[in-house]
Amino acid sequence: MDADNFEFSFMDFDLFEVARNGCISVLNIALDNLDIYDFSVDTQDRNGNSLLHYVASAGNVETAKKLISLGAYTNILNGKGASPLHSACEHGHLDLAKLLLAHNSKLNSVDFLGETPLFKAVRGGNKQLTKFLISCHAVVNNANKIDERLMHLAVAYDDEELVEVLLGVGQDPNVVSGCGETPIQLAIKTSNSSMLNLLIKGNANTRIRDHNNSTLLHLAVKQMDQTICQTLISHGLEVNAKDCEGSTPLHSAVEANSAAMVKLLLDNQADINLADHDDYTPLHLAARNFNGVEVLELLLKNKARSDLKTYCGDLPLHIAAAVGNTRGFIALYSKKYLNCMNKMGLTACQLAEQEGHTVIVQLNYRLDKNDSVNHKIPVLKQLHGSRRSIAK
Repeated sequence: MDADNFEFSFMDFDLFEVARNGCISVLNIALDNLDIYDFSVDTQDRNGNSLLHYVASAGNVETAKKLISLGAYTNILNGKGASPLHSACEHGHLDLAKLLLAHNSKLNSVDFLGETPLFKAVRGGNKQLTKFLISCHAVVNNANKIDERLMHLAVAYDDEELVEVLLGVGQDPNVVSGCGETPIQLAIKTSNSSMLNLLIKGNANTRIRDHNNSTLLHLAVKQMDQTICQTLISHGLEVNAKDCEGSTPLHSAVEANSAAMVKLLLDNQADINLADHDDYTPLHLAARNFNGVEVLELLLKNKARSDLKTYCGDLPLHIAAAVGNTRGFIALYSKKYLNCMNKMGLTACQLAEQEGHTVIVQLNYRLDKNDSVNHKIPVLKQLHGSRRSIAK
């Protein structure tokens, strides 16, 4: 190409692509020469975004001023119903938000998700921006399309100052979102002990239950958060409360295989033999966990009953045998249970044989010949040693 005949134009570029890629210097030069070209600053791309949307997202105040001086409409909406102020707030740009508001941006404009710029500011994580919008009298009591309120977002994004502000203006700490969650449940699910204490201080209901009828203590146990568990217990939560399946927090702790959590609950008077709707006690659950010997032995040490049967008539020994849990079987072994049958008419050994757990069958034979409880583990080692020698 002949260099003398080459003509360069900034309009050879897609200005939206330039803006999306953050090439602000190129964009500024193009804007300085915009009068030469047939281009409106309020032109929107296929997503409905104007140049001001992209500049607001990037937080470039000088370029935003230039666009506004060229007549850019500060309340133009993109394909999601969001204004440039939404974009600035979502990305945490305080100075850009101040500029837009100074040029008549609507403070409480609602996008298609039902969210105002204040919602976006909370999501963006700029707490100074959030405080500024509230000082400008942003609405704080509206909900988005899924019935989330600012209280939910403030908890989810760990903004204690906003929670305090919302509580101070009378916002309900027990408001329920569209998916059935209250702020205090969110605080527990995010293991936020400080937020939990703030909400309790603000009269949040600690007796709330979720769609599974789980209490806050159930949720805290599943999060493995001992501090929150102790806080809830100290505020009177029932340690033996049952969910929709009849499971207690202790059941949950055993299923999670947390000896520390089990001990905490037992220290706070958890009923060690309480059964769920299928008559499974915590000991039954521990019996099926291959890595749960520590928990199982802790339960036995604290007088968990090994003679209780499930709805199907299974003892904990049956459970261990059925899944092939050798160490659990050893810990639960007692000759008085060898002939106990479940509702299928099977003993633990027969159940193990039916399920193909030959190690349990052999182990049962060895233990039956072993009178000393203290030699149970050596018996297992001896059995495995003999199996290895056979394999050779």
